[in-house]
Amino acid sequence: MSQAIARRLPEIQPDQRLRDAGRKARLTGVTSGNPMQALLAALPAALGRRLRFHELNAAEKSFDEAWLENLLDAVRQGDEARYRFALLSRMSREQASRLHFMVCKAAHDSSETG
Repeated sequence: MSQAIARRLPEIQPDQRLRDAGRKARLTGVTSGNPMQALLAALPAALGRRLRFHELNAAEKSFDEAWLENLLDAVRQGDEARYRFALLSRMSREQASRLHFMVCKAAHDSSETG
């Protein structure tokens, strides 16, 4: 991509990447090997409902966006207490156990690409 085109494209912020991945997972159901999309596709079953994401450029975050960002940040920071609290505040231990690897993979993958 040329530098002129790259300068005109808006930089995608972390919450926008999360929103974009959430939208793709919800609309297509295809994760294409992307750890974040795989997590976002699996979370509705664990939570018992669909995740809510705002439009890409919305100023406010939904509760689900804030919760997910907190969860992923807790993994990246190695804050086990915050991570466990975030997971177990919204799902059973069994569901959390099933999603643990996917959450960790998504957190570390998104920190490497972000």
